[in-house]
Amino acid sequence: MTPLRATLRLQLHAGFDFRAATAQLPYFAALGVSHLYLSPIAAAVPGSTHGYDGIDPTRISPELGGEDAFLALSHRARALGLGLILDLVPNHLATHPGNAWWWDVLKQGRRSRHAGWFDLDWRAPGHDGQLWLPVLDRPCAQAVSDGLLRLEFAPDGQVQLRHHEHPFPLRPQTLPSLSPAALRAWVDELNAQAREGDPRLQRLIDRQPYRLAWWRVGNDMVNYRRFFDITTLVALRVELPAVFDAVHALPLRLVAEGHVDGVRIDHIDGLADPAGYLRRLRARLDQAGRRRGLAPGTLALYVEKILAPGEALPEDWACDGTTGYDFMDQVGGVLHARGGRTPLRQLWRAQSGRSGDFGQEQRQAREEILRGPLQAEFIRTVRAQMALARLDPATREFSPQMLARALACLLREYPVYRSYANADGLDAAGRTHLEEALARARVGQPQASLAALDALARWLGEDGDISDSQRALRRILRRRFEQLSAPLNAKAVEDTAFYRHGVLLSRNEVGSEPDHFALTTAQFHEACRRRARTHPRALLATATHDHKRGEDVRARLAVLSEWPAWWREQLRGFDALVTGLPVPAPDLGDAAMLWQTVVAAWPLALAVDDHGGLADYAARVWQWQCKALREAKLRSSWLDPQPGYEDRMHAFIDAVLVSRAGLPLRRALHRAARHIAVPGARNGLAQACLRLTVPGVPDLYQGREGWDLSLVDPDNRREVDYAQRQRWLDDRRDWPTLLHDWADGAVKAQLIARLLRVRAEHPRLFAEGRYQPLAGAGERVLAFLRDDGERQLLVAVARLGADTGAHALALPARTWGQAALPCAPGRYRDVLEQRDVVQRGRRIALSTLLARSPVAVWLSSTD
Repeated sequence: MTPLRATLRLQLHAGFDFRAATAQLPYFAALGVSHLYLSPIAAAVPGSTHGYDGIDPTRISPELGGEDAFLALSHRARALGLGLILDLVPNHLATHPGNAWWWDVLKQGRRSRHAGWFDLDWRAPGHDGQLWLPVLDRPCAQAVSDGLLRLEFAPDGQVQLRHHEHPFPLRPQTLPSLSPAALRAWVDELNAQAREGDPRLQRLIDRQPYRLAWWRVGNDMVNYRRFFDITTLVALRVELPAVFDAVHALPLRLVAEGHVDGVRIDHIDGLADPAGYLRRLRARLDQAGRRRGLAPGTLALYVEKILAPGEALPEDWACDGTTGYDFMDQVGGVLHARGGRTPLRQLWRAQSGRSGDFGQEQRQAREEILRGPLQAEFIRTVRAQMALARLDPATREFSPQMLARALACLLREYPVYRSYANADGLDAAGRTHLEEALARARVGQPQASLAALDALARWLGEDGDISDSQRALRRILRRRFEQLSAPLNAKAVEDTAFYRHGVLLSRNEVGSEPDHFALTTAQFHEACRRRARTHPRALLATATHDHKRGEDVRARLAVLSEWPAWWREQLRGFDALVTGLPVPAPDLGDAAMLWQTVVAAWPLALAVDDHGGLADYAARVWQWQCKALREAKLRSSWLDPQPGYEDRMHAFIDAVLVSRAGLPLRRALHRAARHIAVPGARNGLAQACLRLTVPGVPDLYQGREGWDLSLVDPDNRREVDYAQRQRWLDDRRDWPTLLHDWADGAVKAQLIARLLRVRAEHPRLFAEGRYQPLAGAGERVLAFLRDDGERQLLVAVARLGADTGAHALALPARTWGQAALPCAPGRYRDVLEQRDVVQRGRRIALSTLLARSPVAVWLSSTD
């Protein structure tokens, strides 16, 4: 097995399949990563661009090339010293005809052998024992009378229902036993007569195990657990042994055969029992690894997990750590100036009229999500409370409404994605989170709600001396609560509040908490030391397929935390120039977020008169803006798009970025973008350097070797220009020249390549080396030492240097004054400048260490 030292994430789809990835393997190997970290490879909905909408986890996607192409990729990768890591999706599958398990459930109902494989609630009140499918574009009776829900013959000769392009099977027992000719005549008659009011087709539909319903009732009536609120993704019960075995048979076989060195688990918080799942999967991975002669724990196991500030992975999770959102937050936070939060918050409040209090924004969003997209899941959890209340004399009289209000109050304040209750209830961390939420939830509540909150706290906490039936019902409630709090957090925070709160968009990122605006160097060092102790192989990401904005967009925006007064003046100038446009301006809050986006994501080579480039940029910005409006759910939404305001916003963006009238404003935006570009690039180099040198395994997202000025998906999943990246890798300019010519992106690519080379040459230093923070430089420099007993790696990066007025990436010597860092005497190799350095004293002046570069990496020599 290839030792794990650095990963490169690839987004696979029909346009970039296994063969396309195989063609780039020489480049990936030369770059210096050890493993390719692939997006899901199992069969997915035809045309899927991401693979998270799987339909058959037992076979490799034919659209990616099938198993033969995957094996060719694996063999070629091994020959070049590269390994593969797979992205597994155990939480859900797509409700698509290609999903044979789901199709069988629709056809056979509760008699299907797969009926228990999905998280379905056949007994939900008001559903008549049917599985409700809210998929119709109008009420069912209207769809029938309009001829849009009709019978047809499938390619295999079976009679089925069809609504537009969506087919649905029919239970065989509900069809007449007729000859083929008679059956065809019967189908034609029912379709024709249904449009005349004949009820026979409707009766046939009503006799199916499922109920076809108008999509607008879905959030109220759907009776299967979904991935978040996506009705086309149905949750699996992977906690059942049969389901686990079926879902993991393919990846475990590929592991045992030597094609795969690790797995990443998507949305671990959606599972009923994450700890139990990980124990089972770790055991099965170790079993597969033994066939290859690997020691237990060798194969990598990562979880996609959002950690709240101060939250750690549960100690009983048998994994190597997270996929890196926590590091993304930490490295972003340490590049922000703490003093910028208050003035930027005041500026946002003045611009938008909103509170600037992210806690308030997310609480409001949670209430809305519980009443809307997650209403069905909320009611399902209330029913679990009611079942418990009936068994307890102290709560027998509690009404459903009381219990619902208490549940909503608690969920509104819940500080983490979910708790992880075991057979005995909550652990210490879980109890702490529950108590924190309860304390906030109780404030200002009437007596009835307080009594219901007390009961809910008791049911969610320890079991104590209770009956077996009560214990079983408490476990059901805990599972329902946990599987509701996680999607609620994601939908309310990431997919709503992040698009309403515009203090500084760089802190509105997956894994971040905007009110935790900045980190000190001491806080960053402590996070690194903690990772080295608990999860030394955790992934370190700064860009992903799910990020809200690219790593270098965030690095530019961080500059505004140092220049809040300057940014206020820029906004005044932008707003003054808006009056010259021939279109109405958007709401002030939307405009404020737009200006941050346009300035921070402005392409480095884009001129204000480049009509083709501006049109392309305007299209990208509008794509982001449309998603932002709908996610915010204030002026538009995915459920109820508002063409009037959206068209107004689209026209405004085009006027700003494309029209002749927008030229004065465009020039002002361009000047602002250039003003933050140099300090933003300095931040970008610091961010990349830290990712590749602190404890953990660096993860590089596809194509981000150069400057990453992408926006939210699908912008961050655009095609990668690998020819350009190969040219960067082959660049022979020295480090000072690369710094001087920084705008072409080669300097970042070379920084990554040179540090990956050091990791490859000295794997023990990074895998086991001690992490020692270095003091003496104040907050302007973040510095540390990696030491494995034989070699030392000295790393120093400049931070918070925007106010120095430097027009080059390297900060002037006066920045550092007399500050110095401890540095043992001896011979070192300057990794970036690729030159030898002799250190004679026991301290190194920062004016020397960072004289020609904002980042310095020195490797001690054993000669």
